[in-house]
Amino acid sequence: MRAGPSAVTSSASDRTGALDRLDDAARGGVASVVGRLFAPVEVGSRRFPSIAISVLAAIGAALLLIIATTEASEWRHFNDEHAYWLAGARLAACEPLYDPGATTNTPFAYWYPPPLAQVLAPITSVVSADAFSAAWTAILLACLWWLGGRDLFAALALVAFLPVAVELRVRNVHLVMAVLAVLALRRSWAFWIPAAAIKLTPVLGIAYLAAAGRWRDAVKVGALGLVVLAVSVALAPGAWREFFDVVGTRAGAEGGALVPIPFALRFGVGAGLVILAGRLALRARVAGASGLGAEVLLIVALTVANPTLWATALSMLVAIVPLWRTAGTAKVATPG
Repeated sequence: MRAGPSAVTSSASDRTGALDRLDDAARGGVASVVGRLFAPVEVGSRRFPSIAISVLAAIGAALLLIIATTEASEWRHFNDEHAYWLAGARLAACEPLYDPGATTNTPFAYWYPPPLAQVLAPITSVVSADAFSAAWTAILLACLWWLGGRDLFAALALVAFLPVAVELRVRNVHLVMAVLAVLALRRSWAFWIPAAAIKLTPVLGIAYLAAAGRWRDAVKVGALGLVVLAVSVALAPGAWREFFDVVGTRAGAEGGALVPIPFALRFGVGAGLVILAGRLALRARVAGASGLGAEVLLIVALTVANPTLWATALSMLVAIVPLWRTAGTAKVATPG
């Protein structure tokens, strides 16, 4: 005897309900295990960091100690931050911002859009390269402390993630990008603009907002971003021509990634993941959920689409930690 349409529908609904319950149970189990691992330990009236945090913090402290002692001579030398200072100095001296003969291995070559150099140009006239290097190191450590919830143990635990340790070693900009991404998701859409001005990939934040149904925020980011771009081009049109001539023709194509995947392909994959993250965020908002999964996917997408996917770029993934920690208190954005 063949089952009627209502029976088939009922059976499908039962299966869907069972899968949903299984998924909820799995998530609850994972959350329970994670909660126990990272829950503070209470001894009498005093609270101490969890065993997991303590172990990771010890590893992170050891890595910092290695950087600060056995490789102290390297910290006294310039690293990636010197490329930013030199770019600002060249722009202030009306010299070419980009080197047409540079490769990804050329020391202190500048591969970023002009706005970062434009901001730093007046600073280089009053701050020496050595002082800037020290200040940049302090900024990165402050970013790490903030990402760790202003908790020293948590910040040290983040250093146990090797890309973060490498980032502190070479002093790039990815921890700053991680902070801006968290602020854009937790505080204001406006933080997408400085993030995109430093590295173009965060312009995908507009696609995320649009896919999440936050059209007004997407338009605001796009409009204000265009204003910033127009001002930047008006101040240094030659620098932008150099950017497209030198950087635009080979971004991520000359050994700029851990795996030999062209930047255009990685950017396309990242864009697709960003749109998916936006749709998941919209679905979570309609359901009254936190949307943490969508935010995690967004951070992964921005990392994948990073112009240069070195190990240091993976340090952007630590943005997931403060997003996870504040998921229950995140401000719910309204569509439109």
